[in-house]
Amino acid sequence: MTVFCNRISGVLHVSTPLHIGSIRRVGVIKKTYPFIPGSFLRGAVGISLMRLVCKLDQPLVNHAECEYFDECLYARLFEEEHGKTSKVFFRFSYPVHLGCGGVYEPAPKNLYRCQNPQCRKTYRTFVPPEKCEVEGCEGSVKPFRGYVCSECGDLNPRPVRVNRLTLTAVDRGKVSAAQIVSEGTAAGTLHVLEVIERGSRFHFEIIVHPEMAEAVGILRNVLERMLPDEGIGGSKSRGLGKVTVEDLVVERLETEVLEKRAETVDLKHFNVRLISPVVVKGRVLEPSMLLEAARRAYSWAFHTGKPSLPEVERVRSAVAGEMFSGWSIKAQRRRRLMPSLSAGSIFSFEAKKYSHELALGLAALEYYALGDYKPHGFGQVKIE
Repeated sequence: MTVFCNRISGVLHVSTPLHIGSIRRVGVIKKTYPFIPGSFLRGAVGISLMRLVCKLDQPLVNHAECEYFDECLYARLFEEEHGKTSKVFFRFSYPVHLGCGGVYEPAPKNLYRCQNPQCRKTYRTFVPPEKCEVEGCEGSVKPFRGYVCSECGDLNPRPVRVNRLTLTAVDRGKVSAAQIVSEGTAAGTLHVLEVIERGSRFHFEIIVHPEMAEAVGILRNVLERMLPDEGIGGSKSRGLGKVTVEDLVVERLETEVLEKRAETVDLKHFNVRLISPVVVKGRVLEPSMLLEAARRAYSWAFHTGKPSLPEVERVRSAVAGEMFSGWSIKAQRRRRLMPSLSAGSIFSFEAKKYSHELALGLAALEYYALGDYKPHGFGQVKIE
């Protein structure tokens, strides 16, 4: 069997309050995500790795100008420009369910729940009933928006506790709270940060290309020794964002894993559920997009050319959209807003005929992901 990827997984334990900034604000309140996007972990690990392996006194922003570019471990792992593709994928980190040890994943958009607190029956369907079907209940049935444990199926609208910190900027010259003067009017800098409570735990997963097997040990050292000092998220200079890594596991995954997974995929009728936002053209996942993603995943896993796959038909879908952005370390500014399909969106497909290559491609897609920004954690899927 052939190794198709190396996987590093474990738990991020929040040592101090954690602010994972989103673009959402309510007045002076800066909202936080209840999870850690892959781009946050990617940035923290990338900066730590750069400091560790860089041969220059001052790392360059434009790595292609460096005389050591071709031999730089950071560039070989992370670069997505200058002809180099990223060899490491950082997946979204979701909260750990402390009750059973599972992971709270975004609830599928076709999950509904009875609103009667004495019933709470759930439905996984694209066409829900208007009233609960439990005898004597008749409660209204509404979409469930939150998270579902991957192990026990527990439903939780917000699986981590979020607190608020009130802060202000300081004018060191006046030794007082800073003010912003605009058109003769002075305004204060009072603002509120939402923060994830200390003690929270998040499951993380990193996929490393087999060509970079020698980097796995270095990444492990970065995670265990340097990441706690670097921290994750916003306001790290104020003591926020400290994390420690627990239960670290390093695995070499062979294609036998994909063969066994492919045996469980029913091509007559299967669902593609998004575990993280997906960046694709349009507002839905077209069959052609899915097939091309499966071909790429197959080629990536088995180190062969893209296979010929049978046609598939999309029969149902439950979709939501959102805008996302991020911080570019190279440009030192926020990226432009881009549309994406929200995590939890689900698409139902049927294949015209059975194809072992298609089943293998879909199995590989759960590791490779689909769409753009895969190294940042976007495009995670589950085949159901």
